[in-house]
Amino acid sequence: MYKGDIIFEIILDDAKLWKKSLDAIVNLVKEGMFEFDNDGIRLMAMDPSQISMLVFNLPASAFSKYEVPEKAKLGINIEEFSKIMGRMRLKEKMVLKHDGSNKLDVTFIAEKNRRSFKVPIIDVTPGPSKALQIEYSAHVKMKGGIFKDILKDVALISPHVLLVADVNRFKVEATGDNSGVEIDYQGDVEVKSETTTHGLFSRDYLDDISKGCEDDGELTLYLGTPSANDKRPKPLKVEYTVGSAAFTYFLAPRIETD
Repeated sequence: MYKGDIIFEIILDDAKLWKKSLDAIVNLVKEGMFEFDNDGIRLMAMDPSQISMLVFNLPASAFSKYEVPEKAKLGINIEEFSKIMGRMRLKEKMVLKHDGSNKLDVTFIAEKNRRSFKVPIIDVTPGPSKALQIEYSAHVKMKGGIFKDILKDVALISPHVLLVADVNRFKVEATGDNSGVEIDYQGDVEVKSETTTHGLFSRDYLDDISKGCEDDGELTLYLGTPSANDKRPKPLKVEYTVGSAAFTYFLAPRIETD
């Protein structure tokens, strides 16, 4: 393969989906190694502090044209790419093309014009090779807007939030120096829990994780308890989709010390 030969060319009829995807990613990860193969586009990355992990998948079926003859891995500055996507206009198509050079060609196509940008390919430390495999004892399903409202309440009190799942009940608590908040849900959310399960997490990280979820989209939280074989607190798992793009996040719990 020589520079100038097309390694892949893909077309997304609604560029807005890619913009929303990058918006959900860039909140936590500023650069990453995107993998293009027959199944679609995938990104696995840790945030710089190693507190959270992101898994992003956009299937090949989301594209009107998806020609990726062989697997390609491209290191991309997501923050800069996101700025370019901010110049996207409604009803534009997006073409991504790579020819083996150190640039990714990004073209927006409208009815009467086209605009082309070049995104540099950069050296990026490879992310995790696979997602975490964890058994969870509880999950809580709700609209993205509900969870965002919860975090707004917590923001008045504390930088940390306690999430508690019980049988048919979801509770959120936060405590400040002289104040506190407790939010109890027995409706508007779907809770499945084998036992009372809880974890303390960073509100700022949860803000960044949930920003990409649409208000009327479905967001699922997974909580786990330490087991006899592994007594360590388990990370929170958060899942949602934006169109055909799927997002999974893992967030390490805050460990309280005496």
